Amino acid sequence: MRDLNHNETLIIGIGNSGRSDDGLGWLLVEKVENSGSFQGDATFRYQLQVEDAELISHYNAVIFVDACYTPMNDGFAVKSCPAAASFSFSTHEIPPESILYLCQDLYHKSPRAILLLIEGKDWSLDIGLSKGAESNLQNTWNYLEREFL
Repeated sequence: MRDLNHNETLIIGIGNSGRSDDGLGWLLVEKVENSGSFQGDATFRYQLQVEDAELISHYNAVIFVDACYTPMNDGFAVKSCPAAASFSFSTHEIPPESILYLCQDLYHKSPRAILLLIEGKDWSLDIGLSKGAESNLQNTWNYLEREFL
């Protein structure tokens, strides 16, 4: 990831800080913003929307950060995020791959994209992270500092 030009990179935190560990994406992006090491742009979303295809069309690279239920080594995973036309009946939740597909189809842009998933433990209506999620957030932050910032 070090070959990404920060000025041409967008990091998107997806989640909801009012649902305990679902706020992991937001918290990581806040840490990135507060670090002073990242010169790209950052934004926060409860969920991705069709309009985000236009937003990402202005960048060469996009990092999507989201919490997930799946247990992972070290509490997080970094995955490539190829464009894919995978839409469902509801647009309540549009996956990053579909936003990338729309970006290519509508704006003829293909930003490089990765998906950074952080393992969550608790999804209750509460503010603050579970102990396991706090550890996973720190592991993810250590990775970002080492590999990207």
